[in-house]
Amino acid sequence: MKKRKLEKWLLLEQSGELSTRQLRQLGRELAASEDTRILRQELGRLKGSILLPEIEPSPWTVTKIATRLHEERRSAPTVTRVLKPALALAACLMVVAGILNFHGKQVSSAPVAVATVARVDVWNDPLEEDLGRLERQIAAISGDSLDIMEM
Repeated sequence: MKKRKLEKWLLLEQSGELSTRQLRQLGRELAASEDTRILRQELGRLKGSILLPEIEPSPWTVTKIATRLHEERRSAPTVTRVLKPALALAACLMVVAGILNFHGKQVSSAPVAVATVARVDVWNDPLEEDLGRLERQIAAISGDSLDIMEM
């Protein structure tokens, strides 16, 4: 068995985390090798030299500390969770606004319908004839019959 794996298994044995199968393999390795037994004794002395506190923190304190640590971890991703969709929405709105405001060489499929009433002057507007000519000239110049609606 490699030394690194052996050290790991000896540490797991001290904490009680080895499975029964691993314990049997470690026992065989200890029986076969003097260096392995010496390493186990050194690790045992090292473990014995560590002073453990007599008073354990209360479970409530441990729970409170763990909760605080989880809250700190959750706070950082929350900003990115909100910011990414907001930026995506802003980008989509900009694209839609750009498409709707684009006026480059559009051809209207709707014909311009001019309705004339048979010489009935309901309002008697003296400038109506001049404004009508001006409107027709603007429509002729623009090339797009709906451009005069935007003015």
